[in-house]
Amino acid sequence: MKNENGQSYFRAVAFAIPLISFSVLSFEIILTRIFSIMLSYHFVFAVISFALLGLGIGGMSLKLWRRISRGTEISGAAALFALLISVSVFAIINLPIYENSFFVDFRLWIYIALSTLPFFFAGLALAAIFEKFAGKSSVLYGLDLIGATLGVLASVFLLNTFGGVKSAFIVAVVAALGAMVISLAENFKSLLKYAGIALVLIFFVFFANRFSTRVPVAMDFNKDMYRMLKNPGEKAEIIDSKWSAFGRTDLVRSSATPNEMILFVDGAAGTVMYNLDSLLSNDKQQMHLRNHFGLFFPFYSLKESEKDNALIIGAGGGRDVVVALLGGVKKITAVEVNPDLVDLVKKYEKFNGGIYTKKPNVQVVVQEGRNYLRSIHKKYDLIMLSIPITKSSRSMEGFALTENFLFTVEAIQDYLDHLTTEGRIVIVAHNGAEIYRLISLALTAFEKKNISQPDAMKHIYTIGSGMMPTIVIKNQPFDSLTSEARHVISHRLGFDKGNLFFPFIPQLTIQPSERLGIDSEWRMFDQILVYISEGKLNLDQLVQGAPLDIKPTTDDSPFFYKFEQGLPKPFGIFSAFIVIVLMLLAVPFVAASKPDGTRLAFLEPFVRFPQMKIFLLLFFSLGTGFMMIEIALFQKLTLYIGQPIFTLTVLLTSLLLGTGFGSLSSSLIKKRLAIVLSIASVLVSATILVYGIFLSNIFAASAADPKIIAAALLFPLGFLSGYPFPLSVRLLKQQQLEKYTGWMWGVNGIASVTGSILAMIIGIKIGFAYALLSGALLYAIIAALSLSLKRSR
Repeated sequence: MKNENGQSYFRAVAFAIPLISFSVLSFEIILTRIFSIMLSYHFVFAVISFALLGLGIGGMSLKLWRRISRGTEISGAAALFALLISVSVFAIINLPIYENSFFVDFRLWIYIALSTLPFFFAGLALAAIFEKFAGKSSVLYGLDLIGATLGVLASVFLLNTFGGVKSAFIVAVVAALGAMVISLAENFKSLLKYAGIALVLIFFVFFANRFSTRVPVAMDFNKDMYRMLKNPGEKAEIIDSKWSAFGRTDLVRSSATPNEMILFVDGAAGTVMYNLDSLLSNDKQQMHLRNHFGLFFPFYSLKESEKDNALIIGAGGGRDVVVALLGGVKKITAVEVNPDLVDLVKKYEKFNGGIYTKKPNVQVVVQEGRNYLRSIHKKYDLIMLSIPITKSSRSMEGFALTENFLFTVEAIQDYLDHLTTEGRIVIVAHNGAEIYRLISLALTAFEKKNISQPDAMKHIYTIGSGMMPTIVIKNQPFDSLTSEARHVISHRLGFDKGNLFFPFIPQLTIQPSERLGIDSEWRMFDQILVYISEGKLNLDQLVQGAPLDIKPTTDDSPFFYKFEQGLPKPFGIFSAFIVIVLMLLAVPFVAASKPDGTRLAFLEPFVRFPQMKIFLLLFFSLGTGFMMIEIALFQKLTLYIGQPIFTLTVLLTSLLLGTGFGSLSSSLIKKRLAIVLSIASVLVSATILVYGIFLSNIFAASAADPKIIAAALLFPLGFLSGYPFPLSVRLLKQQQLEKYTGWMWGVNGIASVTGSILAMIIGIKIGFAYALLSGALLYAIIAALSLSLKRSR
């Protein structure tokens, strides 16, 4: 039998570790896309975060696993990782809990358990590898990250080609290949080991060909498609679907509305696609669209010179384009971020009249709307946004929305800067809360132009028909005559409900009257908006007194759809999790200093080896700091790159590849590991501070493609970040503490989840700039810890 510590075994492990890491990151991305279809985005964040804890818990369970596996801890764990990818995905999409009301309250925990199991065994396998070959961690960590980089690139290709479920099974096969390579090197004939690998391959083939791989949409408040399909009156059916790394886009037809179809992205945010020929030949249908959809309201009073061109952001299935055509706009630019949605609209051009293909005055651009606007210098008479929200995540951590940067103070400034002198922004919202937040954005944007809040209200009017209120923001103030004309039209057409407001028109109040059938005081306009226009209420007072969070959102904290006071729903649990983690982190420092500290087995190393406390803080800071920097920096760079899929691939690939090469180059360091670790950490901290201060200036000063700039910024940062972890593992080996590598791997894994949660909490509360600064501070602490480790040696 070959010596497991020999070169042949190391070569097998070195070949297998990129395959395992490839599978881990690919599976994370694919799982995020699967759950984005099934669940609301905040639940996706919860599931993915808890699932990734499995990596850390697996590493910390290595000692127990070694007793069970009896010498096959690496190949056995890798084989189970591969097998459980298949089993968990099969169970997630087939268990009858996604639409069972009995399971609604705790199905999330079932999904978390199913998702955690594969990552748990992946954590076991990787921790065992680093513990067995701690002295060669620089090479292994470099290969690990190169495999992860390839996993990012492959996941996009797999999702575009095979969809979510089949992609997961292909990833399972790759993981199984890694387990098989290690098994052959070990030369063990464990039935469980080979059976597990064989089962993955057989199960993949069997499942992919015999069962449906459609991911179901769960019973969820935000999943409009579920309600439509389950409504017996609709008699709806999915007639076409398109998978990609962006998500799944479904086209749904209902017999109740034969002249329109609905497009859904990840089961949410339905966007209408009209049968244009039928609409144009049916005056009743046209009248309904004109008189009940607030986006058309401004056209009743626009002059021909104010309809030369329009920019539509979030064009979707083309309803807003139809509105602009009916309104007489001469040139329309329709921007849509989802390429699959555009492809489906073009595919069904016979139904929709070629709204994206046969209209010479309609130009379709596949790009994120804000990013497109920032890339051009053209001005528009109209910038139109109609409920452009998928309520679905486009980020790897599962919380950042596609639409985050469309509704911020800076976004309103960008829109105003791209309007003609008489141009206006028209936004259709979901409800009154969104109108108030849009008002807060507009007032703040005008304040930055030195326009007071009462004067800014002269640029704004709002209408509502009971649903989907609309706000219009004009570059120049409205005048009293046109305002009165619009006011009259709003009453005539029924757009006089809810958040109604027109500048220059006095408020009308009617006291309770039995004769008139009015049992409470009635006001014609929204009194809050009237008070702001009169200077009797300012934005700060409104925000502080509101029961919902309606403060202005910024590019640094772009969570427009977060109306809860405090943190969103899943972060209450996560805040408790962070407190528990920090308390556990403190236990070795408190308990190990007591005489009976060795009574607990896990405290024994901290009593015997005082430097273990430093290692504990070091690995925890590394995991937390790296993820805080990654999440915060990615969020900020997304604004410049625009397209979510490009953001994911370019940013992750650049950072991980740089980190991988940095780790490989750290293998050349043979002496003074602690000093090099300290220097690398200081350089990471300094680089982050420079990026935090000059990031916008760097992009503004360069004419290069933003993706190239982002990659050029992230690769050197990744290179420097590739030094601390493998050097820390080698320091464990140097101080003869390598048997605790698995435990420290686990600490680092749990800290990574802690870091991503902290980054999101800080980003929501005070902004991602502070999350980035916190990450830089942690790397400065790592530098100090490494020096103290040198002294404690």
